[in-house]
Amino acid sequence: MKCIVFISLFYSLLVAENEYCSISDMMENPSILSRQYYNIGDTISGDDQTYPHEVCHSDGNYNIGSTFRFSDYSGDIILISMNATWWPACYEYVSLMDELIEYIDENEHVQFIVSLDYAEVEPTYYTCQEWGDLYSELGNYGNDPLILNDDPDQLIWNMFAGTTYSAYVLIDHNMVVRYKFDMPNLYDFQYNYIPTLLDDLYGCTDENACNYDDIAGIEDGTCEYGDDCINCSDFTSQLDCMSIPDCMWMGDHCMESTDDCMTFQTEFDCMSVDG
Repeated sequence: MKCIVFISLFYSLLVAENEYCSISDMMENPSILSRQYYNIGDTISGDDQTYPHEVCHSDGNYNIGSTFRFSDYSGDIILISMNATWWPACYEYVSLMDELIEYIDENEHVQFIVSLDYAEVEPTYYTCQEWGDLYSELGNYGNDPLILNDDPDQLIWNMFAGTTYSAYVLIDHNMVVRYKFDMPNLYDFQYNYIPTLLDDLYGCTDENACNYDDIAGIEDGTCEYGDDCINCSDFTSQLDCMSIPDCMWMGDHCMESTDDCMTFQTEFDCMSVDG
């Protein structure tokens, strides 16, 4: 059974029994050129962002043989799947990755990359082109992933994994490593990790606004100014609270009031109404 990897770092390894393996299991004398290893929370260096990687399978935007740099996707969320074609692979993951690309393509600011080691060693199972063709052969959508040649020095894999295949990494719009995995989980990617990174991507980017978000990369129209900046919960005394429009004192704290909140006679009546 062959095992396939999934976006961002996509190194195909042949892993028996659907288990990932350590690099020591694969190579007696691994030849790995180390640049910098990144843990969760680390920002990718400028040198590594601009380092050129060869494209060996086109996604329609890059030609085969052209150069890709992480900085090309600056401001976007990047998911990398790392695999190696010469290791016993569980290629049922290909259809899962194909489905993930379909989901990712709904947002122009989320990018999928495969980092592939397809060294001419024995046994050689797939070339880079053949690995890309598996998305059409096994997937329901037939997407064309952007695949980078990570042979022979495993630069990308060594930056984010270094011990196991398969491996995956999610990088946010500020080039910060946010999540790393050994095995893919489609549900978590769709409903947890990517939505969280998208929430961080959008926000108020005006430094003059009281709710300025220095992490956000795209303005979403939520900036607040002047009276809009008043937060009722900041007031700790009833007198101060009641002096502010749209604020009301509720027992021991200040809270926002709706248009009709002040007409209620008891706390129970007020809390029983939505809003």
